[in-house]
Amino acid sequence: MSNQFSSGLELANVLLTSEPLHQSWDAIQNDKQKVNPNAQPTLHINTTQQADLTITTFLTSPMSLRGQEGLILSSTFMERNLPGFEFLLNKSNPSFSLNEAAIKLFASRFDELCLLKTEISRSNSVIITGYSMGGCVATLFTLWLLESLNLLKANRPLCITFGSPLIGDEHLRKCVSQFSAWTSCFLHVASIQDPVPKLFLSPNPTALGTGTKVGAYKPFGTFLLCSDSGCACFEDPDLILELVAANSQGDQTQYPNVGIQFFDYGQLLERLKLKAFCKDVFELAESDRVPLKASIITQLAAIFGVPQSQALQQQQPNINILKKKMETHEYKLAMQKTKASNAAKKFNDMKVNMVYLEWYKKESKGREIGYYDVYKNKRNRSDFNVQEFKKKLSNYWQDVVEELENKPQKEGAAFRTRWLLGGTTYRRMTEPLHIAEYYKENDGKNYIEERPRHFILLEKWLMEAEEGKVAERIDGPSKSKAQNVASSLTDDSCFWAHVEEALILCNQLEKGQPSFQEREQCKQKLIEFEEYVLDALENFAVTPDIFLKYSSFMAWWKQYNKIVGSSTQLARIMTDGTYRDYEKGVKVVFRSL
Repeated sequence: MSNQFSSGLELANVLLTSEPLHQSWDAIQNDKQKVNPNAQPTLHINTTQQADLTITTFLTSPMSLRGQEGLILSSTFMERNLPGFEFLLNKSNPSFSLNEAAIKLFASRFDELCLLKTEISRSNSVIITGYSMGGCVATLFTLWLLESLNLLKANRPLCITFGSPLIGDEHLRKCVSQFSAWTSCFLHVASIQDPVPKLFLSPNPTALGTGTKVGAYKPFGTFLLCSDSGCACFEDPDLILELVAANSQGDQTQYPNVGIQFFDYGQLLERLKLKAFCKDVFELAESDRVPLKASIITQLAAIFGVPQSQALQQQQPNINILKKKMETHEYKLAMQKTKASNAAKKFNDMKVNMVYLEWYKKESKGREIGYYDVYKNKRNRSDFNVQEFKKKLSNYWQDVVEELENKPQKEGAAFRTRWLLGGTTYRRMTEPLHIAEYYKENDGKNYIEERPRHFILLEKWLMEAEEGKVAERIDGPSKSKAQNVASSLTDDSCFWAHVEEALILCNQLEKGQPSFQEREQCKQKLIEFEEYVLDALENFAVTPDIFLKYSSFMAWWKQYNKIVGSSTQLARIMTDGTYRDYEKGVKVVFRSL
């Protein structure tokens, strides 16, 4: 990692010269003139149109923010008549905490915000911006807006806040981070000279009201940290807290009316914009002349004006601690990128394992038995090799399903759609192998009662994705499904479990052990299974491999035929050999009207 580089300074310079940043502040500056400085603390909302760009600003009349650090649990929103943000919740994070003052300001204009959300959702490009506590409300509104948008079709809104305090706790950050496309929608501009962004870093318990709690605030999104010396961008929440806190001592005592005084980010950004075109020259120690250390030092110099000579650096232990933490953060990012790369490689490895199973299925067919029964019997070395492929695939997809299940409902649904094809193919190919092992090794409970959870969820998600579609059975199965039935997989991946249970019923009847009532119940279940098979054949939903000479299905049929005789429709299909045409895509089941 000797060539690793931290790009926070470069990203900051790009932002400084970008129009959205300055357009946002100009909108705030214009709306500030309309706010009565002597009015009671209220929320002011304004929307302006610039060509195809919609800018919505959130401002509050001057208000003291001292004693406003209380957090409120999401689980109490309803009882307090506060708007819910349930869409953020997931299995791993069933609750989170928000700043009480911010959520109450949001609630105070809720009806108006509902209309605004509908109006803004029709816009092509949207910037939502806010200053100080108004920035907190802008953040909440953006989260609320994102939940209603289809980001596959709509442009993402951009939320830019200036001098805003932190909005929520670590659980909120984790909830937002589960939405992969959301975090990048937030840009928070904060100056180290502005006391407001660092206000809630050290909560004051004596200031809290009933029902609130002290908690560790955590940021999310990208932070553009500024000073007169320069600026740099950061995304790591712990690092952002360290950098903001590095200059926060005494701020509350120095600024007793914090939140009332206005910090002019416009002038600061204009000065920094001019500096972005100039390159400062620093003296670096020999040990610091590697890309990562050099880039970190220049970022700290931009924010804090750090002296660059080695002798002076040693006099600033806090800065040296920050340098080490930034290095750790960059290495962590590099590991995450490596992990993502490994994940892609692992996914490709799983594709290779699936190819082996497809070969196994094809090769088994040549033996007139089918891969389900070949694997169940395990008489060849290749059968044990397949066991390894199955195990790797199972472990991989169990992890994928667990990850998807832990995502918030909407984000999880989007990811599940992306993984649905691969997951369905995996389930239909490998679950029969799980069933084969189960009935080879177990004698008792029906497999369905012990079915692995990840198979259940993969099937459930497929059914949810297909809800609302016109069922193929209205007009019969599609031509392509009939034409491709020879190379298809059985739709119901539990088909072989139903076959095994039907075999057990036949064995019970042949042995003559059940009572008359039990025998009738067994026969009824067998008739229901026959209907299930006919339905699958009618819709080309089962592979022709079931008709292979030595398959378990054919073994079941021989026993079942002795029990019910030749009067059923399945008996006619099997007796006259019509079933052989099924592999060619020929319809073999004809229901009477």
